[in-house]
Amino acid sequence: MKKISSVISLSFVVLFLLVVLFPYICFSEKPDNKVWEPYGKDGFGRVYYFNKINLIKSSDIVSVWSYMIESDDSKRAMVERWKNNDPEKSLKYQHYDHTVLGDEFDCKKKLKRRKEYIWYDDKGNVLDRHVNKNSKWTSIEPDSLHESLHKKICVTAKQPLKK
Repeated sequence: MKKISSVISLSFVVLFLLVVLFPYICFSEKPDNKVWEPYGKDGFGRVYYFNKINLIKSSDIVSVWSYMIESDDSKRAMVERWKNNDPEKSLKYQHYDHTVLGDEFDCKKKLKRRKEYIWYDDKGNVLDRHVNKNSKWTSIEPDSLHESLHKKICVTAKQPLKK
């Protein structure tokens, strides 16, 4: 009888832990909404936020950091890509979680360029970093995520966001 009650108690503890911890284990946390504001979702299910606190404006150029929460499919694709190119690196990306992107926007000319990528695991450790030293300016496509961000940050650079 004592053994059965121990098994039942242990089962309830395990069930409770699974219910409480499952969302934290399986889903990326959203970034702090006091700092990061959402601006879109792409066709791969990745959700994008921009840092509304740390916008840097110089003339018509605005520098912004974006936070991209990876979907399960995009995480798997990243691991598969590394398996083919660098099997050792694919092990490092088993816990890939999100990417932070450093971009610049020319508000007046409606151009963009990617300056930096930083890939993180689910514990917030940097997996890899890439700086584009000679990134070229490209046009912002209509109805794109970049256009959504351009509208938000170029207005934000002139006046504060409405809360």
